[in-house]
Amino acid sequence: MKNWQKYRNFRKKENADGSFTYTIRVYCEVVEVSEEVYQAYAQGGYKMENMEFGLKCDRILQDAEGRAVRDADGLPCMFSEREVSLDKLINDGWDYPSSEPSPEENVIRQLEINMLYSCLGLLDSSEKELILALFFDGLTEREYAKKLDISKTALHFRKNKILAKLKKLINQ
Repeated sequence: MKNWQKYRNFRKKENADGSFTYTIRVYCEVVEVSEEVYQAYAQGGYKMENMEFGLKCDRILQDAEGRAVRDADGLPCMFSEREVSLDKLINDGWDYPSSEPSPEENVIRQLEINMLYSCLGLLDSSEKELILALFFDGLTEREYAKKLDISKTALHFRKNKILAKLKKLINQ
């Protein structure tokens, strides 16, 4: 038995008559199970082995013939781990962009906001009220439709029409 197979907690053993016995280890006790249970358990075990040994281990870069690619010093080129901690990356000198917006992004956002407010000023009073109620005051379409005593569908159609008008005004 290969070394990595010793630590598996599921086994398939061939009997003298050619049939198989399937067992799994549960809380240090070996339990005989059906083939279906064994298959399901083994599939999960294979996935865990892949995670532990395939993803987290360094691997050697190979050429088309399967030989190790070597660097200028003659050492094999290694792929880095696929799963690495943030601490390891920081210690290796990796730098991450800030989640804060850049000054350019702030200026662009402010220009877009100013454009939106100026376009809102071009809407009729009822259109402006609808947009302000839904997007600034946080009312739902159902609540605002009830307030206006119209159907939610009619309000939704009106909202989409106004948004299309706003888009056209902004893109001019």
